[in-house]
Amino acid sequence: MLRIEKAIFTIVLAILFDLIAVASPPVAVLTDADPGIQLLFSGDPNTTESSFHDPADAAPSPDCAQTAPRAGLGDGGGKGHNELLHCDNWDFGTKDWGQAGFLQGSFTLGESPFSDDGGWECSGNEGAGGYNPCVNSTIRVVSTFKNTPPPGTSTSGGQPMSELKDWVVSFDFKYEFGAGDTFGADKLFEIGANVTLLQVVGSGESNGSFLADGTPHRYTLVHGTGVPNESIRTPIDQPLSEGKFTVHYKSANQRMDLWLDDTLLVPDFQGIVGTNYLARFIQFGGGGMSFENALYDNVLMGVVAQACGPDGPRATGMPGDFNCDGTVDVADLGIVGANFNASEVTYVDGDANLDGAVDVADLGVVGANWTAAQSASLTRALQSTGLPEPATAALLGVGLVVCLYRARRRLIA
Repeated sequence: MLRIEKAIFTIVLAILFDLIAVASPPVAVLTDADPGIQLLFSGDPNTTESSFHDPADAAPSPDCAQTAPRAGLGDGGGKGHNELLHCDNWDFGTKDWGQAGFLQGSFTLGESPFSDDGGWECSGNEGAGGYNPCVNSTIRVVSTFKNTPPPGTSTSGGQPMSELKDWVVSFDFKYEFGAGDTFGADKLFEIGANVTLLQVVGSGESNGSFLADGTPHRYTLVHGTGVPNESIRTPIDQPLSEGKFTVHYKSANQRMDLWLDDTLLVPDFQGIVGTNYLARFIQFGGGGMSFENALYDNVLMGVVAQACGPDGPRATGMPGDFNCDGTVDVADLGIVGANFNASEVTYVDGDANLDGAVDVADLGVVGANWTAAQSASLTRALQSTGLPEPATAALLGVGLVVCLYRARRRLIA
C-alpha cells in the first residue's frame, strides 16, 4: 500500500505542475546590510519649458526642453552627467542605494503609466531637420550600500551583490514607435558584473526589434552556455511593448529566471561570464542604435527577503512555505511528498508543526495556507473547460493524499 500511495502522490504532483502557473516573481528588498539600487525618477513631466536659458539673465528660469544645455562629466555643479543643466524640476538620481553614473542622449522626463512622477524617456529618433536626439540614449547605474559612494568609478565600479544570496533586478518599461522611426533598438537592458551577465536585445539584425517580416516588439535574451564568456541567444516568443521585467538570481543553483509581469519567460539560464554572479550595474539602452523610444521607471536591485528557515517561518513568511519563496504552492507540496513519513527533519523539510516528523498534519498546514499563484486568465480558461481552478485542484490533490494516508493507517490497524 505504501508504494501505491507514493505512486499516486507522484501522479498528483505531476497533474498539479500542469495545472498551476509558476508563482509570481520575487520582489527586491533594500536592507541596510546589502547593496542595491533604487532609481525612481521624479518631477513633473509637464514642465517642458522651451525658452532657451539666457546666461545674462540675473534670475533665469529652469529650462527643461529636450534641446536645453546638458551637464558634462564633472562640471554640472551637482548635476549628473548629461542631465539638463538648468532644469531643477526633474531628478534622474538614485535614492539612498546606487549611483547613476552615465547618461547619454537627449532624454527627458516622460509621462509614465507606472507612477505619477514620470520616467526616463527619449521619445523619438527623428527630430526637426533630421536631428536625432535619442540615438544611442543610455543610462547606467551601479549598486552601492545605503548612502555610500561606490568603489571605483560611477560607470564601471559599484558594490557587487552577493552570490550567496538571491538577488532581484526589476523595472517598468514602455516601448512604442514614434513617427518616422523605422527600427527599434539593439539593447533594451543589460545586467553586468565586471563584464556583461545578460542582455535583452532586438531580435532583428539591421531591423532592431523588428523581425524580417516586419513584426515589431520581438526580442532575444543573450545569456551564457556554461563556458565562461561564451553566449547564446534565446528568442522571447511574444511581443514586449510594456510591463515589468524581473531578473531573479537563485543562489541555490547559480541560475537566473527572466520574468515579464507574472509570466516566466526564460527559466534557469546561466550568465555569460560563467560562475560570476556578482552583479554590480544595470544599463538601459546603449550599444549602437539604442532604445530611442523606450521609457523606464521604478528601477530596483535588491536581495530577496528570506521568508523562513529551519526553525520556521519568519515575520514575512507563512506556515507551509517550506522553500521560503513567499508562497505556499506545489513546490512546497513536493517537499512534503519527498520527505513524507521522515523523522529528524526541520521546517524546511516539510515539518510545518515542528514535531520532528513530516506527516498528514503538515499536509493540512499546506492546504490551509495554499497560495493561488495562477493568473486570472488561467483561472478563467480552466473554468471554461469545466476543469477546477488550480488552487482547487491542488487542495483536491492534498485531500487525496490525506485520504490515502488514512486508508493505509486503517489497513495496518
